[in-house]
Amino acid sequence: MNKIGIAVIGAGRMGRLHAWNFYRYVADCKVAAVCDANAQAAKALAGELGAKAYADTAELLQSEEVDAVVITTPVLTHKAIAVQALEAGKHVFCEKPLTLQLEDAQEIVRKVEETGKVFQLGFMRRFDRGYEAAWQKVREGAIGTPVFIRSTSRDPGLPPVPGWGCYPEKSGDISFELCSHDYDSIRWLMNDEVDTVFAQAAVLSSQKELRLCGGQMMNDTIAATLRFKRGALGTVEGLLNIKYGYDARTEIIGDEGVISIGQMNYIDIATATSDRQIKLPAAPSFTDRFAEAYVKEARHFVDCIRSGSAPLVGACDGLKAVKIAHAANLSVQQGMPVQVNGAMA
Repeated sequence: MNKIGIAVIGAGRMGRLHAWNFYRYVADCKVAAVCDANAQAAKALAGELGAKAYADTAELLQSEEVDAVVITTPVLTHKAIAVQALEAGKHVFCEKPLTLQLEDAQEIVRKVEETGKVFQLGFMRRFDRGYEAAWQKVREGAIGTPVFIRSTSRDPGLPPVPGWGCYPEKSGDISFELCSHDYDSIRWLMNDEVDTVFAQAAVLSSQKELRLCGGQMMNDTIAATLRFKRGALGTVEGLLNIKYGYDARTEIIGDEGVISIGQMNYIDIATATSDRQIKLPAAPSFTDRFAEAYVKEARHFVDCIRSGSAPLVGACDGLKAVKIAHAANLSVQQGMPVQVNGAMA
């Protein structure tokens, strides 16, 4: 049986990550092509992988060697590339967030349903061993009925500032850029949909960068309180430019117990020295914290193509995360709670 031909569209940081994961760790596929508007970037990555380089997506999609595409371009391009790829008969893996606009996300969902192609979204937390185990324990009733969930994401970096990070409308602000993972994982873990969001956001830890941007940039801090349709409550907190490292943790409280996922130190080692200090290493980045999960989601994508089964996380999940992120942004602007579906009407 021929190997699945994978094309990576976008040769930046995430494109390189996914390309090498498919190349090294997914035996049933081959990286056939790399595409990027920056022809030199495409050639460089393609050369490392023994793949063909493209600078034009339309030309790439005509290739019979390509069975599936991996979209790692900026979010504003996701809809156009995803629709073109699906219409060309290609399966699609798309990095988060799905889109910034509801209408664009809905169009992708319709196109997936119309073509019947596999469409997987890059919410890698669903493939992390801790999150997988927590999901199973919740389903088994280990903590009774879940009544509260707390999810936190902290990143030591910022998007480019000066650069596109100065323009929140290009990224959806911190709600889309950082917290999309939280919105997806909380509804997955709670097996419930978010009904109402009340969020506040500000630039708090990046005053120097804010001045460099002329007083306008993406918020680096957000705190959101959420109510689920069955009545449970939750919180999502997201922080950028927090220097100690990447940190993702979740706590699920039930009426009979609690499940805690993640910890500040991402490897199980502690160093004690003569100054009587104990040091625990933090994850340098999200690619370190979720390295195994990124590999597992790549394998899952190819497995779904082979079997014809629906992926664990698809376009509809991406649409639901878009709805929550948009409602959170609207709440920040209005200073009041916002109904998720009502915000999108």
